[in-house]
Amino acid sequence: MRILIFTEVLAPYVSGISSYVEVLKNGLEMLSHQVLIVTSSLHTDKTYFQHGVIRCPARKVSNKYGYEIKNNNDTKTVEYIAKFNPDVIHIHTDTKIGYMGLIIADKNNVPVVFTIHDYFMDRFAADRSRMVWNVKTYFEKQHFRDMIDNADVLTSSCSRASIFVQKADRKRKVMLIRSDTDMTRFDYNNSTKASIKKMRTKLGLSPKATVAVFAGKLTVEKNLEFVLTAFAKHIKKSENIQLLIVGDGTETDYLKGLCRSLKINDMVIFTGAVANSIMPDIYSACDIYVCSSEDGLVSMSFLEAMGCGLPVLVKEDKEKIVHKTITHGVNGFVYNKKSEFAKYLKTLAGIDESKRRRIRQIVRDSLVTADETSMAQQYVKAYNVAIEKYRRKKYK
Repeated sequence: MRILIFTEVLAPYVSGISSYVEVLKNGLEMLSHQVLIVTSSLHTDKTYFQHGVIRCPARKVSNKYGYEIKNNNDTKTVEYIAKFNPDVIHIHTDTKIGYMGLIIADKNNVPVVFTIHDYFMDRFAADRSRMVWNVKTYFEKQHFRDMIDNADVLTSSCSRASIFVQKADRKRKVMLIRSDTDMTRFDYNNSTKASIKKMRTKLGLSPKATVAVFAGKLTVEKNLEFVLTAFAKHIKKSENIQLLIVGDGTETDYLKGLCRSLKINDMVIFTGAVANSIMPDIYSACDIYVCSSEDGLVSMSFLEAMGCGLPVLVKEDKEKIVHKTITHGVNGFVYNKKSEFAKYLKTLAGIDESKRRRIRQIVRDSLVTADETSMAQQYVKAYNVAIEKYRRKKYK
């Protein structure tokens, strides 16, 4: 099967979607399918093809990624795609490049699979102006609907995506496909004491501090304000616990300002955007992963951190979806209040090195995964469903 994937972002851009697409591509190719990815990049002035990826010029905009493709009807891209002759199109975003996928699907009479990775309502809340937020959300909701209405199959890694679809005033079923991560790449056993020491120095971390890390887009739905205020209220500098925030996004300036006002600047380090290739080393140099989102989907960074053996502190969600991954007190802790977050953080910080090593293995072993092709196998089924539905629709 020939699968054409559209994603606004791809490595070296660090995000859950980038990692998700990379794992999917590798799995599909291991199953002998052909994969072509179309993405955008701020680091090129002209479209080019390399290693199964078409990279198109992008421009900076105030969307959830900070940029989007300049021209979604690029002739060079259309030529590449015509030669590839896809059997199915898989779209991972409802930004401009997602619309490019819809255009190509319509021109080439190809079915569409749309994977839901996030929620339209949260994307512009960082504007802080209710009127601006309402206007932008209106258009974001329409983009989300356009993808839903034109897709033959909807997929997601989390059952909460069905709620997002309902809130967009649509009645569509979402096929659940469990996320996998690259367990070979994300493995703390790949790191040595020397490499960990070097990474800690590079990041500005104390050699003896317990380091809690978050990685991903710094957007409002990540709820990092909760973590920072918990730190300020319950964690003392003398306890030698640091927080590392990896990534960039619409909330970056606000969160940095909050750290200054809470007077925890010396306890919190912001890395900004980093190369995807060094993320395994970053996780391995840390001790705990923190997640405070209450209504997000399953985070790839969450799974990658667990692959590197980091116990997870995760906020309870209304649907208790998090309990499907975290066993409280075994591979992490589930909390509700800021005081609980701090209590469990201090518990993990108080563990000695030998026990911490054992916990890393327990966490890694708890990340149930069949093999590298598991997610890809599930998607092949989704692609076949989309192809069949499209045929029935076409010949009705």
